[in-house]
Amino acid sequence: MSPLLVRRPTVVVIVPIAAAVLLVAASATGQIVPPLHPTPAPSKTPTSTATPISTSTATPTPTPSAGATDEVGAATQAEENPDAVPSSEEEQAPKSEQVTNPGAVAFTDYQPFSLNEIEHQPLQSKWKNFVAALRGLGRYSLFHDTVRFRIGGKAQFDGTTGNGNDKYEANYPPIETSFNVRRFEAYAAGRIREFNFNLSYEFGADWGLNNAWIEGAKGGLEVWGHYWGKLRLGYMQEPFSLGRQTSSYNLGFLERSLPVQTIAPGSNAGMMVHNAATNGRFTWAAGLFSFGRQNESNASGSVLSLTGHVTYLPVYLDEGRRLIHIGASISSRSPQGGDTQYRSRPEARFVDFLVDTGVIDANHVNLWGLEAAAVRGPWWLAAEIIRSDVSAPLVDNPTFGGSYVQVGWFLTGESRPYRTNSGIFDRVRPAKKYAGGNPFKKKNGGAWELAGRVSNIDLTDGLVEGGDLTDYSASLNWYPNATTRIELNYILASPKNRGTANIFLLRLQFQPW
Repeated sequence: MSPLLVRRPTVVVIVPIAAAVLLVAASATGQIVPPLHPTPAPSKTPTSTATPISTSTATPTPTPSAGATDEVGAATQAEENPDAVPSSEEEQAPKSEQVTNPGAVAFTDYQPFSLNEIEHQPLQSKWKNFVAALRGLGRYSLFHDTVRFRIGGKAQFDGTTGNGNDKYEANYPPIETSFNVRRFEAYAAGRIREFNFNLSYEFGADWGLNNAWIEGAKGGLEVWGHYWGKLRLGYMQEPFSLGRQTSSYNLGFLERSLPVQTIAPGSNAGMMVHNAATNGRFTWAAGLFSFGRQNESNASGSVLSLTGHVTYLPVYLDEGRRLIHIGASISSRSPQGGDTQYRSRPEARFVDFLVDTGVIDANHVNLWGLEAAAVRGPWWLAAEIIRSDVSAPLVDNPTFGGSYVQVGWFLTGESRPYRTNSGIFDRVRPAKKYAGGNPFKKKNGGAWELAGRVSNIDLTDGLVEGGDLTDYSASLNWYPNATTRIELNYILASPKNRGTANIFLLRLQFQPW
């Protein structure tokens, strides 16, 4: 409905009937007759005499769009007062939009909106508005702040290529060149009354449930009046190993080290109590777990497990730019159905397994690990030793394990962030966002990181010949901002007595919030 009809509701019924009659007449004569409009109220302010407009040839007037108020007003004024001149050229229909062939209707007569409403806006400003809109869609507060949560997603895309020498290809399939979705995770996290919750699902190569837990936002577990810590129930990451606890989106390399990805347990169902000292120097977590989603991120198939992890910061200075971290992990596990198996890829998800114990009939499994890390300005270092003692008399009770040492350096001066409330490394945030131009110039923003790692896993012991694998890795990481990372990894994979392989990996990572 046009604005004129709103101001004069008495003609609401008359105008549609008159318009219908005129349209029938127009179709019969081959001409389009301008629509009728109610006569506007006479203006109290006298107007000057306008220059007459010739009306010898009737030119059809384009039908105005729903929102084109100026065009409607101009058409009405021209119909009821032929001697009046529109107040501006914008009120006249453009010549390109006028119908030159009587009986034909121009396509531009049916514009859904006025093109004059489109204003210039820089692309950077459009992008900021788009990001703000996405954040608004992902954050909610309902029922008078009783429920507050955010939803979102994050993704990793991997390109893989490489080749092995003759001895390697005699033992393993060739390394295929591919581009795959490594991870694509959708999540919801927030608070319902006095409970925090986290729900996430993985759609990538290791698809399945990642987290589904709740814990008290304020209280926790109290025993005989003594507060122990926050109590978490549901499906969660078991507290074991610095490398496993640190998010895969915050690592210095594409994948976790060989002993971590092979032995350290992943997410399972259970309950956990965790706490941190008020000064942030000490953290601990312990839980009782059952079997969960057994995949490449979780070698465990235990029916019942007791797992714990402790960390301590003997040095913590300059808001974490100088620190020393030490920690230990332990887990006692009962294999589901008595079966245990360890196997490992060369720190590249889309390359075949190079070492494998096969299925072992085990009565019990004990895991333990020691870890250390340090940060000094732009330099950082991390190392771990992880062992698995398998109670399996039929294969002489083997012990499997491995270790790694990795070191990194931020060429642009950033420092690897550390979370004192959980004893793990956090997301890298460049000191200055990338603003365009040559990314290798520090003044243009972004962060550059160079890292190296030596990693080993030994799955041969007792009567089990699972193999021994050592990886030598180098990583170059570019962080344009806190949400994006582009990473290039090189791995020299060396399975013992089975040749070597050169593997190249490229990752595009997006972690919006």
